[in-house]
Amino acid sequence: MKVTFVGHAAILIETQGLRILSDPWWEGPCFGTQWWVYPRADTTAVGTAPLDYVYISHGHHDHLHLGTLRRLPAVGKVLVSSTLDIGGFLEERGFDVWRIKPDEAVDLGQGVRARLIPTCNDDTLLAVDDGDASCINLNDALHAAPETVQDDIIARLKSAYPDPTYMFCGYGIASHFPACYRLPGAEREATVARRQAYFNRRWTRIAHRLSPRFAFPFAADVAFLDEHLLWANEPIHNSERPTDVFSTLHPDAPTRVFDIAPGFTIEGDTVIRDVRFQPVDVEKLKTDYAQEYQVANRTSKIPSGGLTSVAGLVRDKIALCQSYLKEFEGNYRVLIRLSDCNDALLMTKEGDTVALTEVPAAGTAADLVFTTRFSYLRRALTETYGGEVLYVGSGCTIEYLNAAMVPRNLHREVLAVLRNRQSAPPSRFGDQPKWLFKLKRVIKSLTRSRPADLYDLDAWIVRKGQEG
Repeated sequence: MKVTFVGHAAILIETQGLRILSDPWWEGPCFGTQWWVYPRADTTAVGTAPLDYVYISHGHHDHLHLGTLRRLPAVGKVLVSSTLDIGGFLEERGFDVWRIKPDEAVDLGQGVRARLIPTCNDDTLLAVDDGDASCINLNDALHAAPETVQDDIIARLKSAYPDPTYMFCGYGIASHFPACYRLPGAEREATVARRQAYFNRRWTRIAHRLSPRFAFPFAADVAFLDEHLLWANEPIHNSERPTDVFSTLHPDAPTRVFDIAPGFTIEGDTVIRDVRFQPVDVEKLKTDYAQEYQVANRTSKIPSGGLTSVAGLVRDKIALCQSYLKEFEGNYRVLIRLSDCNDALLMTKEGDTVALTEVPAAGTAADLVFTTRFSYLRRALTETYGGEVLYVGSGCTIEYLNAAMVPRNLHREVLAVLRNRQSAPPSRFGDQPKWLFKLKRVIKSLTRSRPADLYDLDAWIVRKGQEG
């Protein structure tokens, strides 16, 4: 079995004459113009020869990238889990889709078998076995999952693959959080480094428990070229590497870890092409991606009446979410700004009333300012998965002007509204009275049995003078 890291979440498995490519993305950006593959993918191994199979793990744009899929050489079948809703989308675009049932071992031919295992958050993993070697591709499926999910999946994998050969596992999370947030008194570089350190240790935990012969971090080769986010590239990638954490915590482990870069190739136990991660330098990034940088920071004039049209859409979502929004205790003012417009939308809560008005962008007092592009906001409000460009793809910035609102996660109120939802969010108290919900939270906090909230601002902020 030979495995080549192409770039980001794309790997090419070649075994017994079969070619299996996973999650290809390298043609242009995704999530609008927010994400770019960096360093650039090395597609030499993909070449022009037909691909027997292409595996799509889930529907996020950096894994299901239509622009790249359309430019691939001939594709036999596209492998997707029957638990996902992306099969029909791919079939409508001319692909021959093979929907595989959860945990079903299927014969790919030539003695090669594959298994797709759903995890959580509409994600899946792929395991390929040719009788001599196995490759487990975890992409984004496990490192951000709760430990109970991790332990269950690892136990199932170890049962099916007692001595896995290769493990590819993500070590970052597709999210606007926390790089897109501006917080009073926060050290932004230290904050994103703290969160990255958490996922580096999740990667290490999985690699140690699965105990493959070789383990590789991947699926995080992304650069932000938006001027507001350029600063985040260095602390995210350079502050600490998952392979260094593994070597420090498990110096005697039999697993060999490699901090790979596009083009890295291994066959059997031999590294055929040894290409390693290089620290990110923002100035070099801007030079190497000069054209892409211009594209990422280009704004266009919004159409006449555009602000009023999206205001109507936002009002509809506020009306839909009224029962949920009323549950927030107290009042607030949230300014929704469009980077390509002089006016803005003001979302206010007074008592049980949540309203929206058009106001000047400058000089309007607010607890929180949510800034995005007109095109991104319209997509979020009208397309089925349009909100992903904001909340996965980092297509917004969220600035807290009122520090008292940070521990209350005020941003969640606007995030609940600015998406193409067809029904109200469930009550934040579940199916129980508010007093009982709060009592349980207190008990869990005292017993530390409450799972980590990956999107709780107060839990992740590194404040000035505080160690990361």
